[in-house]
Amino acid sequence: MHHKTSAIAMNIMLIHAVAIETIGLHWWLHSKIPVLSFILLVLNVYSILLVLAEIQITRLHPVEVKNAEMHIAQGLRQRLILSLSNIDRIEWGEKKPNKDTMVFMQKDFEEIHPQLILFLKEPVEATQFMGRKEEVFKVAMRVDDPEKLKGLLNQNEESA
Repeated sequence: MHHKTSAIAMNIMLIHAVAIETIGLHWWLHSKIPVLSFILLVLNVYSILLVLAEIQITRLHPVEVKNAEMHIAQGLRQRLILSLSNIDRIEWGEKKPNKDTMVFMQKDFEEIHPQLILFLKEPVEATQFMGRKEEVFKVAMRVDDPEKLKGLLNQNEESA
């Protein structure tokens, strides 16, 4: 889901921005309030580690279709496991999703729209950031190779 986007580049730019801000703010604030300077330094290092974790999860966990289930993860922000037999219908084409649709798309410099929307027969529980749970009826996605995903979904329909 990330090869044809600039998600990793944006996260690397975010790391650079936080690091430069940390150096400048720490240098200035250390002479005024050393304790606050140290606390902000620790929080900024922690935020850099979170962004690094986001990059690794994005790289190492693509959309996977296995054992009649689709595993979708978008970094630390959200993840979902849905049974392929629970898919009611699929709409292909770049459409803007509704507010009640869970969107799995990586960040990009330009505005992008999902390539497909999965409509589910029954709601599925998705995990959001910090472990929040949400019931999902529709899932919008943008993938690097939509034809390969279409083939995997059609192959599963034929075997079911």
